[in-house]
Amino acid sequence: MSDETSATVVAEIPPRVSALAPLRYRNFRLLWTGLVVSNTGSWMQFVALGYLVDRLTGSPLYLGLLAGAQAVPRLLFALVGGTTADRVDRRGLLLATNLLLMISATVLAVLTATQRIQIWQIFVIAGLNSLVQAFDMPARHSMVPSLVAEHEVLTAISLNSVAFNGAGIIGPSLGGVLIAAVGESGAFFVNAVSYFAVLTALLLMSVPRQERVGRVRVSEDFREGLALLRYHPQIIWLLGTVAVLSFFGRPYVRLMPSFAREVVHVGAEGLGLLQSAPGIGTVAALLVVGWLSSRRGKGGLLGIATLTFGAAVVAFGMMRWFWPALVTLVAVGTTQALAMASANTLLQLTVPTHARGRAMGLYSMVAFGGFALGSLPIGALADYVGVGPALSAGGLIVVVISLALLRRLRRLD
Repeated sequence: MSDETSATVVAEIPPRVSALAPLRYRNFRLLWTGLVVSNTGSWMQFVALGYLVDRLTGSPLYLGLLAGAQAVPRLLFALVGGTTADRVDRRGLLLATNLLLMISATVLAVLTATQRIQIWQIFVIAGLNSLVQAFDMPARHSMVPSLVAEHEVLTAISLNSVAFNGAGIIGPSLGGVLIAAVGESGAFFVNAVSYFAVLTALLLMSVPRQERVGRVRVSEDFREGLALLRYHPQIIWLLGTVAVLSFFGRPYVRLMPSFAREVVHVGAEGLGLLQSAPGIGTVAALLVVGWLSSRRGKGGLLGIATLTFGAAVVAFGMMRWFWPALVTLVAVGTTQALAMASANTLLQLTVPTHARGRAMGLYSMVAFGGFALGSLPIGALADYVGVGPALSAGGLIVVVISLALLRRLRRLD
């Protein structure tokens, strides 16, 4: 049986899955490898962009405003992106989005290298990138279940998480070194080049034929996407949990430059290490997710991981020394990866196959939009009480709400 054929088989009793098992499928292996390289560059740009804004303004509020500029397009166009992913060839859509992101990184690099970059330009470019990613993310995530066997979806999604957050182990560290050596523009240039990897992988893939819904009017697709919430009420609980985790807990990622400067007093290299630590946690989560994929109770896993994530963020906000903060961030990354992978898997296996793009559009809107929107009030609070206390306050809210949701989440599978 070929890779592609075997990926359609559904086992009645899911066997235990090796953490690397999905990589035996050629299409998934190509996509994953390209994403590792591309995401390494994206993390370098993420660190450099935050460092640049913090250097130009010296205020965590502006980091929150940067996140806000990224949130609006994602919130407005997430469902449009999901609908597009269900109506067109996903590989073609990903080729277009990654090409646009490559061009954007190049423009950002040139403006920074020539010292013409201004805050308003950073916000505009960040917003345009977010608009493109509103189409990229649903297409990328909704493609994964068609590339592996159903009982391996959780493991494949976790590997995808490693491709993003695991690349965060190397990318931020390299970004910090480049910033210190040649400035932020070096990280932007390397990110632009890194997109060649995912573009090449997409061109080499032989993707299974996608169920087409193009004959249906777009307005009907929108209604069906929103109807998912009515016909599958468990989706509301899943998205609600992700919203709480993202809005109150994940702003630590965007505010890290201020935390590095104000709290633990480190420069670009130290910031790179701090941004890398959650990626180590993501890899640690992958070591157990294969075992968890063979068991029921993924809703309970989501609830417990979210609760533990909130507690870890509280602890991180209380850190005042570099190395303890670094260790705490590993725990933050581990619990965040387990929670997000569980929610993503439950969501994709709940909705019909032809609606997975729209489901991922909703997920993107809540996960990234919540994180970006949450960074604005947490950043504003940090201007008054300090970065550490502001992050701990957000983590405490995650703990309280996840405790209230835990019993309900345990009923989901």
